[in-house]
Amino acid sequence: MNSVITILNNPKTEAYFELKNHILSYDFAWYWNSKSTNYDNKINSNYDLSEYVNIPFYSHGFLKRPEDTLNKIPNCNSQYVDYASNVFLEILEHNNIKVNSFLRINANCVHPLEKILNSVPHVDHNYEHKNIIIYLTDSGGCTVVKNESYEPKEDDIITFGGEIHYMQTPQKNRRVILLATFF
Repeated sequence: MNSVITILNNPKTEAYFELKNHILSYDFAWYWNSKSTNYDNKINSNYDLSEYVNIPFYSHGFLKRPEDTLNKIPNCNSQYVDYASNVFLEILEHNNIKVNSFLRINANCVHPLEKILNSVPHVDHNYEHKNIIIYLTDSGGCTVVKNESYEPKEDDIITFGGEIHYMQTPQKNRRVILLATFF
């Protein structure tokens, strides 16, 4: 069976550590989201949604997804978008992965809970794309793509296609990730 999750090598450049330290600092701006996704019932028809929770989280949108804008163009939503995109480009180029364009770049933060919860399964866009996730903290919180799960450690990076996926909440420390979608 072919794996849907690919583990990437993190070159851990100076730019990566600068961005990571800034995101994890006390003066980085986070914005509250009351739910993790606006899920599509057609996508979720194979899932018993009683086993999933639309988990609230904090986010920082560097690049706003095109389908959320009036003119369907990804919009820069942060003064740090160039830093974030450059870090992703360094990582993807280091792993010989071609990028035509970024569709979305975001930092997400989920606080630990006593009980592990599954977020609602979703896709990030309803068209062909790829996902990349950088785990900035060592808090747990599996990522599940289709039926394959990945238990992250700090500074791990994974990529996968636009398949349906979800995350599990961490039990210790906050789960902070940097993610991008691209084609």
